[in-house]
Amino acid sequence: MALARARRRRTPDLEEGESYYVSMTDMMVGVIFIFIIMLSYFALQFRQSTKALTEAKHPETAALLQTATALTPRDVTVEIDEKARVLCVPESAIGGAASDRRCFSYAPPTKSTGQAVAASEAQKALMGFLDADLRDAGAPLVGDTSGGALSFSADKLFEPGTANLSAGGREIAGDVAASLAKRLPCLAYGGQASATCPEGEAKLSLVNVVSQTDLDAFTAEGQKAAALALARSAAFHQALTGARPVLGALRNAPTDQPGSQPLLRVASVGQSQEGASKVGEGQTVSIQFQMAR
Repeated sequence: MALARARRRRTPDLEEGESYYVSMTDMMVGVIFIFIIMLSYFALQFRQSTKALTEAKHPETAALLQTATALTPRDVTVEIDEKARVLCVPESAIGGAASDRRCFSYAPPTKSTGQAVAASEAQKALMGFLDADLRDAGAPLVGDTSGGALSFSADKLFEPGTANLSAGGREIAGDVAASLAKRLPCLAYGGQASATCPEGEAKLSLVNVVSQTDLDAFTAEGQKAAALALARSAAFHQALTGARPVLGALRNAPTDQPGSQPLLRVASVGQSQEGASKVGEGQTVSIQFQMAR
């Protein structure tokens, strides 16, 4: 009987202890839940603010507008030196009493992030089309085209040690020219682009035919390798424009604008090193594409 009474006395204490721990657990769950809600809210606010700043045409202005909540319109006379990029306003317009001017410098307009992304996407799409065209034609591309270049082994294009295109090289040049003539007019000026070209599409600033070689610049043979690389670039360029004359008419800007140049140009790159291979060996010829920024 005494044992039963002791058990009955301990039962309320046990139930009271369990109730205490249950309450603590509910409270902690509630606190964690509120914390998660607050964290989600601040993360959303941070994401929205970051997006507004990074995608703004003028990030500095966007940042100031985050704090400017009571802008008041005023009619003032503004003086601007466009060359020096200085803007001056009367001091009275910004709360001053004097008749002096307050001047500020400003940055030149730049392309928005959206435009830069559009140029990147246009180049990615172009390289995808060219890669598909040339692989369908069986052209012996070297390496990955996603970096913005079509590369070929010079051994596949030219007769050994010369800048004369082989029969296979002329066939490859014809395939490349056909693909370029189909894809580039919409991305350039002066090529009589068809009416199907999208409006406002990003443009190319340069399509460079580049021959790359290793050479020993301090030997006669190395100097011949450098000269051969440039001659091969010029020969491949001439083969492209000869096969499709429209490529020679393309320009990177309208002819009435300063700095307008032919879109397809020529370059050679030679890296001097000891023990370089013989003249013409190991050279590559690439067509590199650069979008206007």
